[in-house]
Amino acid sequence: MQFCKDCGGVLNLFGNNESDLCSACIQQQKRMAQLLAPAAVVQKAETPAGLLAETVLSLEGGKIVLRSKEGWELWSAPAGVSTALPTVLARALQIYEIRLRRRKN
Repeated sequence: MQFCKDCGGVLNLFGNNESDLCSACIQQQKRMAQLLAPAAVVQKAETPAGLLAETVLSLEGGKIVLRSKEGWELWSAPAGVSTALPTVLARALQIYEIRLRRRKN
């Protein structure tokens, strides 16, 4: 007789089982993998460094403008104003996330 290595349930009373896990544990592992995989992808795409790699910084009509690859204006300021880069990136990321949510709806 063989037992599941995860829950301890009986695998097979007679014969050999190819897996060390019961069918319930295998299904649970598949569900957990599906739940965790998309979350990892979303986090990678929405980091400030990832956002910055796909944006364009330009001077338009006396304003400094940061635009996303979709053409959305993520941040702008008059040309003579100085702003800390972490502030710019944080605000741009917030705007980008809002626009992504609105586009999905």
